[in-house]
Amino acid sequence: MRDEQSQQESRIRVVLVERGINCGTALVTGFQSTIGSRREDGGQEVNTNGRSGKRPWVIAGLLVLGLLSTSMTGCRNKATPGTVNSTNKTTSGTVNSSFVDVNGLLVAPAGVAASYPTEELNMGNDLNAGFPQFFDGVIYTFSYGTNYENVQMTAWGQATGRKLWSVDTGLNWIMSFVSDGKHLFLHTNNIFYCVDKKTGATVWKSTPMATSPYVFGLNGEIVLHINKQSNAADRLYVLGAEVKNLDTGGEQRNPGIYILDGADGKLLGRIDWPALTLSNGSGELLCDGATLYASIPESTEAEYPVQKSSLVAFDLTTNKILWQESVDGEGRNLVKQGNMLIFVRSAMYSDRWIDVWQINANGATRLWTRKVDATFEIGSFTPFAVDNTHVYLQGSEGKLMALDLGTGKETWNYRFAPTKGSVLDGPNTIKSIDTYPAMTLTTTRDVLYVQDGGGLVAALDPTTGKRLWDKRISNLQIGEKSTSGMFVFQPVDKGFYIITSDGKVDLWK
Repeated sequence: MRDEQSQQESRIRVVLVERGINCGTALVTGFQSTIGSRREDGGQEVNTNGRSGKRPWVIAGLLVLGLLSTSMTGCRNKATPGTVNSTNKTTSGTVNSSFVDVNGLLVAPAGVAASYPTEELNMGNDLNAGFPQFFDGVIYTFSYGTNYENVQMTAWGQATGRKLWSVDTGLNWIMSFVSDGKHLFLHTNNIFYCVDKKTGATVWKSTPMATSPYVFGLNGEIVLHINKQSNAADRLYVLGAEVKNLDTGGEQRNPGIYILDGADGKLLGRIDWPALTLSNGSGELLCDGATLYASIPESTEAEYPVQKSSLVAFDLTTNKILWQESVDGEGRNLVKQGNMLIFVRSAMYSDRWIDVWQINANGATRLWTRKVDATFEIGSFTPFAVDNTHVYLQGSEGKLMALDLGTGKETWNYRFAPTKGSVLDGPNTIKSIDTYPAMTLTTTRDVLYVQDGGGLVAALDPTTGKRLWDKRISNLQIGEKSTSGMFVFQPVDKGFYIITSDGKVDLWK
């Protein structure tokens, strides 16, 4: 059972590596940083104008790096195990998983203001059941029980560290985790589970039924529609299909967007999309309350990313299409900032672009697109963040750039020092090399937080790119059998929380 579970987790984790976007809670990943005689971040001067090269991929720990870089909170429809944020209940139309609505820390933290233990988390290792999530003053941690079968979820008071409740989810693994503020919604690829946020009590558990030999299989994370009167989720949306074999993604039928009742998990209906191709977690949904936006992969081949996809907006009152655009490659990591939709567009694992579209109820127009020039060692993961003026994007060799949201013009860039990685140099020799792991970028009201992939957190002025301060949290060590130095970073008002792999929580102010 455990071997089958591990294989299934591996498949899901590969998918998540390919779908990363940072959110309010983000894991710092990387290797021991190269510091030398430079200051702590090893950063270079800001360049207000705007070099590429290729580096060997880090062999050991690459999958872990990608997984950790995509594990975070801050949105309602992405994460591992999931993401949550008040931005889903929006009146402005902004649904931005890279933004945390707090005042940033403008000066270096004076020290640890509070500290407490939770539980062993095994971040990055085989018995890691999921990465901790911060939401609404609570930290949620995930671990395997004594039989290593089901995921145990525990809630802790964020300010005090007091254990609030702990439950056996009955799930072998968790694909994502979202919340409407009153309930927590978890799921695997065919089981939905709703618990009461205050008590951890089960509200409902549901497996949509299909006619044998088919079973229901979802593809990607669920998104929530929040009822304005009850202020709770009344509908869940997910891309899915009926498939003969969940493990292999075999023959499928009835592909589309499935709609579940938020009150009991029962199937309400389906928006049929016959051309939908479900493979390796492709496709993505985003809900701003009135409209459901979808990136729908369409291909006759079982390949990922697909060669073509549709960018679609649905009216959630009628489930009718408002507009539809054809896109080369596949759009993913959707962010809605006001009347703009921003996403990564990729084709056949290689070429990747940042797209910015202007949208309204009647249609969508691409404002600009920019090919991503990056050499960081992380497959197809493309680190970016958005605020109301800029798209922040990682480029090649440690370069971080700010692009004007409306035009795509580069306004400043900042270069980070490499971190140390290792590659095999012969059958029994390991060679140290400079690497550029994927960064994790988080925007706040006045600070851009950058995690360099090597254990360093830096704060930049989002307008000018000026370094405000930096703090080394750990030196990450990744081996074939174990990993050490992982942690989760969560911005709060004029400070931040750190939770490490051993479960220790520190509040930095």
